[in-house]
Amino acid sequence: MVAPIGSPDEAIISQGGLSWAGASHQLVEQPRAADGNKGKYGHVLVIGGSTGKSGAPAMTSLAAMRAGAGLVTAAVPSSILDAVSRFAPELMTHSMAATPPGELASNGVTAQQFEKMIERMTVLAVGPGMGQGPGAEILLEAVLSDTKLPVVIDADGLNTVAANPSLLEKMTEVAKAGRTIVLTPHPGEMARLAAASVAEIQANRLEAARSFVRERGVTLVLKGSRTLVAHPDGTVAVNTSGNPGMAKGGSGDMLTGVIAGLLAQFPNEVARAVEAAVYLHGLAADLAVHEEDEHTLLATDSLKYFAPAFRFRPLRFSDDGQRGYVWLQGLPKKDSMQFPEGAR
Repeated sequence: MVAPIGSPDEAIISQGGLSWAGASHQLVEQPRAADGNKGKYGHVLVIGGSTGKSGAPAMTSLAAMRAGAGLVTAAVPSSILDAVSRFAPELMTHSMAATPPGELASNGVTAQQFEKMIERMTVLAVGPGMGQGPGAEILLEAVLSDTKLPVVIDADGLNTVAANPSLLEKMTEVAKAGRTIVLTPHPGEMARLAAASVAEIQANRLEAARSFVRERGVTLVLKGSRTLVAHPDGTVAVNTSGNPGMAKGGSGDMLTGVIAGLLAQFPNEVARAVEAAVYLHGLAADLAVHEEDEHTLLATDSLKYFAPAFRFRPLRFSDDGQRGYVWLQGLPKKDSMQFPEGAR
């Protein structure tokens, strides 16, 4: 049982620009409007995939759908189109030209094709399973230059940007001009983006994240134990959900989808949408290992726990919802779970 003890706000609230990512859960606690329709909840375009990595864009797409996006389309090389389309009947697909090895071809997306591909889209999610060939570089250039849509960049999208100084500078230019750009690196990808070593990033994750966003103008999700969500103004939210069972391939692809799905629904609440996505993704995995086990958890196992994660209501001790109880790692065993009255 956790209860308030009367500590004054000034003794609790961080003076260092830190907050709890779980407070943004409130964003998804309101019921949808009775007259809601799919057009009101955004259309996510997931761009990625290659032969041998068809699961990555498929998982991102599934997570975006489960997170509540009204529509989701996966744009993938023709070599994996059939595989991706079989993951869910609700998923729409778009075929792009592929190289013989099965990656996006350098002529995979012409300017005219790209313009048609992003027509009526509201959010882009780029990079899962995409590879780092010439086609990836051309695509990222189009994503950064030929549209102003919010974009979540992950995996090979991050590596492509990190390896091309012109793309990195273009990203900085458009982000500082006000475009929503969300990067979701793990420590290795972060090291490449920041031209540092993994040891340097991990030695001071908070400062590494804060310095990067102030320099580049992006929103950064630095994944790992206690994932950090750093915003362009240098404020940082610390996430407390999640567990070691998530340390498997596919978890990052799922997170990218959840972020894109919430951005599609809350385009004017970027900071809260990203924080809520990170928290909900970890919370679903916590609920999964509560029923199953950290060793056996697969990234897609958490999909069926999205509903209880969205329905969960943290106990809050303040009207602004900034404080409450949190799990530092996983959930307690079933026979020891006792929540305060009104919390579930």
